[in-house]
Amino acid sequence: STLEEEIEFARAYGELFKVRYADKLFFEIDIDPAYMERQMPSLALQPLIENAVKHNTITRKQPLHVVIRTEGSTLVVSNHKAPKLDPEPSTGIGLKNLNSRWQLITGSGIEIIDTDTEFTVRLPLQRPNVL
Repeated sequence: STLEEEIEFARAYGELFKVRYADKLFFEIDIDPAYMERQMPSLALQPLIENAVKHNTITRKQPLHVVIRTEGSTLVVSNHKAPKLDPEPSTGIGLKNLNSRWQLITGSGIEIIDTDTEFTVRLPLQRPNVL
């Protein structure tokens, strides 16, 4: 898919979550138009959005902000962490699968940065016709 197609999907998918989490879930999308034709594996943003919602407390006092932006030819998806008091079990398989799929399709992996306060995934975008 092109980055433009994935961003369109992310916006639509995000709207579904916004219905459930009205005024508590926000998406900030800042994409450099020069990279909209870059390519990436299809539906790569879905598990990242799902993970952000699954693993964080989302309330009016603690809204969740998911940021999707470009840094050069890298797509960056990040959110501040607000872990749930009763967290859902996590196997990490979603991120492992995404990384494996990214490596298989593009030849390079993703970068996962998990700090005490923020969770970030960096996804290298491919030039058109490379995939």
